[in-house]
Amino acid sequence: VDALLDALAGRVGHAIFVSTGRVYDHARPIPFDETTPRTLYWGEYARLKIEGEDVLLRRHREHGLAVTIVRPTHVFGPLNTRNNETFFFDRLVRGRPVLLPGPGGWLRQFGHVEDLADAMAAMLGHPAAAGQAYNVTGEESVTQAGFVEVIAEVIKRPLTLVPCPPGETPPPFGQNLVYDCHAVYTTTKVREELGIRPRYTLAAGIAQTFEWYLKEGLGRRELDFSREDALLRRSG
Repeated sequence: VDALLDALAGRVGHAIFVSTGRVYDHARPIPFDETTPRTLYWGEYARLKIEGEDVLLRRHREHGLAVTIVRPTHVFGPLNTRNNETFFFDRLVRGRPVLLPGPGGWLRQFGHVEDLADAMAAMLGHPAAAGQAYNVTGEESVTQAGFVEVIAEVIKRPLTLVPCPPGETPPPFGQNLVYDCHAVYTTTKVREELGIRPRYTLAAGIAQTFEWYLKEGLGRRELDFSREDALLRRSG
């Protein structure tokens, strides 16, 4: 980050750094706001994001550069490189059951990619955003099981949830939704200071993403469900 800012010296009016909600200590009580201590709870990923944040905030303090830190969580929508919502589309359109990691009770919070982009565009050049960090995500939290239930309801497919057999290594559940802690964040600061709030509800975002999924023909891909089938057989 330092090298990039040096190369662009004098040509940056406002720098926005896309960090992550995973900079927070997820062992703390939820919900997490922007004052929640940052830690290496999430390892190397968190370390690199924290270092990036600190570089930019130091530039703001020492050189007056307008910088804003954005902390999104579980971004979803068309073209998502994280196999989260499409993971469940793939199973539901084929009439397959969905294996849960345990009871599926850990809370998650998703934000639509267009809402994230709109928020960052609104921050650019906004004096109140300079030197600040903001959580930017949707305003609904939902359990792992609840997320799949929302998807099934929106795309009008039957749903069978099957908890993973005790003692088994949990199967994939999306790309990065298995972890065993709650992940809930406040968006009060970005609403009150900048007047920014999402346009998409979780259900509306899922509906739009499913339209894209169908248009791209993703439901016709060949996929390997052999590991899940083996777990389903053992679960009875």
